[in-house]
Amino acid sequence: MPKVVRKDIDNLNAVLTVTLEKAEYEPKLKSQLQNHRKKANMKGFRKGKTPAGYIKKMYGRAILADTVNEMLQSEVNKYLSESDIKVLGYPLPSEDQESYDFSLDNLVDYTFNFDLGIAPDFEVKGMDAKQKFNCYSVEVPKETIDKDMDSMRQRGGERQSADGTIEEKDMISFNADELDGKKKKENGWAATFTILVEMLDDKYKKDLKKKKKGDTIKFNIYDLEKDRTRDYVQKYLLGVKEGDDVETIGEEFEATIADVSRIIPAELNTEFFDKTFGEGVVKTEEEARAFIEKEVSKYYDKQAESLLFRDFQNHLLEQNVLELPDAFMKRWIKSNAEGQGEPKDISDKEYDAFSKNLQWSLIRGKLIKQFDVNVTDEEIVDHFKAQVRQYFGGQGDELVILNTANRLMQDEKQVDNAYQEILADRLFEAMRGVVKINKDKIAAEKFDKIIKTAREEAQQQIAEANPQAVEETTEVTEGAE
Repeated sequence: MPKVVRKDIDNLNAVLTVTLEKAEYEPKLKSQLQNHRKKANMKGFRKGKTPAGYIKKMYGRAILADTVNEMLQSEVNKYLSESDIKVLGYPLPSEDQESYDFSLDNLVDYTFNFDLGIAPDFEVKGMDAKQKFNCYSVEVPKETIDKDMDSMRQRGGERQSADGTIEEKDMISFNADELDGKKKKENGWAATFTILVEMLDDKYKKDLKKKKKGDTIKFNIYDLEKDRTRDYVQKYLLGVKEGDDVETIGEEFEATIADVSRIIPAELNTEFFDKTFGEGVVKTEEEARAFIEKEVSKYYDKQAESLLFRDFQNHLLEQNVLELPDAFMKRWIKSNAEGQGEPKDISDKEYDAFSKNLQWSLIRGKLIKQFDVNVTDEEIVDHFKAQVRQYFGGQGDELVILNTANRLMQDEKQVDNAYQEILADRLFEAMRGVVKINKDKIAAEKFDKIIKTAREEAQQQIAEANPQAVEETTEVTEGAE
């Protein structure tokens, strides 16, 4: 039986020594050589009849190395799974590890040394009834409710021809003719197209909004709309087809406003309420506005909770400064990058960000166990069903929803994302349940600025650290507990 010995250097570092004696690996080596001989199909020999000495000469060194490595990995993994040690990342060959040539001419006992990074032993501090936090309570402005109501009425309205001066949300139908100087070009290009006023370049929009149906306007066809390519203009405005000589078409056009159409907002009646909010959900304008305010509040509450969770995280990181095996972790990060084909030395700034993320991951793991947070398969299915139902606007056939959710359960990545999302929500609720929270009322405009700053800071943190590396580092730790 291979011998595995652990030597602790300190609380965060250890060396694992694995000894494979000749008597332990030689039987397996012989078996592997024999299997290779049976399968070998080499020129000059019948299949399975290649001389053993030839097989040893050609493949022996590689087969020995594979045999030893397979047994070595098995022993290391077995030791880590059965012991109480909680490692970070994976074991790294010690820098003073002896190299072997794996010669079959002189089989020897092999000794391998691995450096281990050990997770710090700690109990989470700072998450109890003594802790106080503020959570924003956003005051929904009347203007937001007005805007949402107008948008709903616009979406539920009907487009009709409109007389009088053109407005921002109108759609214009143009009959356009190519110009030659100030006059229409004889046998010039003619096109009919429709365009939204709000999509026009500002230099034309101001002039157009003074006009009405039947009036004319001159423009350069290629800068009539904002940020359009020449190909787009030729295809969708000029109506150019394959084979047309676009080189002969000028840029200056004069157009007659053939029609002006405008969305007439839906009336605030039962038909509109049922179609927009669901049958029987609201019956009056006041109820509709209250419904909108409630939904907007939910949106703000979700964002406020994200900020509160960030405050929890920052507080816990301050209260639980964890010492890590820094030298080992820097080697591990470099080794991991080399394995992905991206070898590079990590900067102090990058490592600081990585270290902070790793510390939070360790604290989070402790909290999950402390609060006994777990997620079942049934809860993940319900999570997917809710997502699908929301996609269908809260409606939809329940059998279709269930079948779609079951298909999503076959996608490992989708399942993991759902699991992590539910787990994070559960952990947040558990933490919120043991601390004191004060509601801090704030205006929506001010809150929006806070959210914008928080997002920018989060994006910066993601850029400085590799979340995937942190996840890979803690996989062994969590599995060993």
